[in-house]
Formats: sequence, C-alpha cells, structure tokens
Amino acid sequence: MIAGLPKAVAALLILAAGQAQAGEGRYGFKGIALGSSIVAVATSPKYECRTSRAPGADTVCGLRPREKETILGAPVSSLFLFYADGALTSLSLYFEEKHFNQAVAALSGKYGSPGLRSETVRNRKDESFENRVYTWKTAADSLQAQRYTSQLNLSSLRFTADAMIRQVERQRAAVARDPNLDI
Repeated sequence: MIAGLPKAVAALLILAAGQAQAGEGRYGFKGIALGSSIVAVATSPKYECRTSRAPGADTVCGLRPREKETILGAPVSSLFLFYADGALTSLSLYFEEKHFNQAVAALSGKYGSPGLRSETVRNRKDESFENRVYTWKTAADSLQAQRYTSQLNLSSLRFTADAMIRQVERQRAAVARDPNLDI
C-alpha cells in the first residue's frame, strides 16, 4: 500500500501506472501510437475517415486530398490509419524509395536492430531488384519497412498491432459462425 492512501485509491494508482507503461514503447508515427484512440484523428481537419472491412479494422482514415505529411523531411505519398472499435490497429505510409535507407537508419536508431529478409522483385521489363524488408517486433506489435511496393518507386512502412488484429479477426469469425453474437 502507498503510505497515507486508502487501499482502493492506491490500487487504482498502481493499475493506472501499469496501463500507462503498457502503452509506452508502442510503435507509431508522429504521436499517433498503435492502440491509441481515433478521437484525435477523427476530429482533425487534416484527416477524413470512413467505414471499412479491412482485416482488423472497421474504420480507415487518411489524409484529406490537399493535406501533406512528411517523414524525415521527405513527402509522404499516402498515409492510412486503420481502427477497430476506436483503437488504432495499423498504420501504413508510402514515400519515395530514394528515402528508404534514411528511414531504416532512423527507425533502427529509435527501435534497435531489425530483422532482415530479402526477396527479388521484377518490373514489367523483367528487370530484377533486391527488395529488402526490415521488421521490428514486440510482444504485441510489429513494424515493417519495405523497400519496394507494387510500385518500384515507392517504399512503405506498416505499423501493426498484431495482437489487437488477431482479437478483431477472432470476434468477426465468432459472429460469422453465430450471428446472434452481433448485438
């Protein structure tokens, strides 16, 4: 017990501190962390949101057409935030491939050494390119930096709350098996 506080108040403070620590260290972009509430994004004039049936999400938000975002000073081509029940389950952003190495270096400085996987991708002219995919993981989340997307001039970052997405998919499967659960 914390000296001078009733047991119930002390227990609530300990619980709140534990929850604050659990939210710390989650992957995110410019203050929008995995697991965070949709409120800040949905009320911002910078973003627009719509319903979605994407894996692990019921709402997707993105930049409004005239809004701009950057990563390490480079322009972001597109940014999508996926929410389930008002909590951020994943975030995807795309930027020019020429900034990929700088992004990986910055992410490595922030999150430590990533895992690395390489694959070969080909363009329409059948030219091959080495696609490097870096992955950082925690117990509940992952972050993937991919050098080439389906458009070889774009790289991507995907922040994913893996445990949250698995829970959403379990809930959807349960409702599909028994629609009476959808109340």
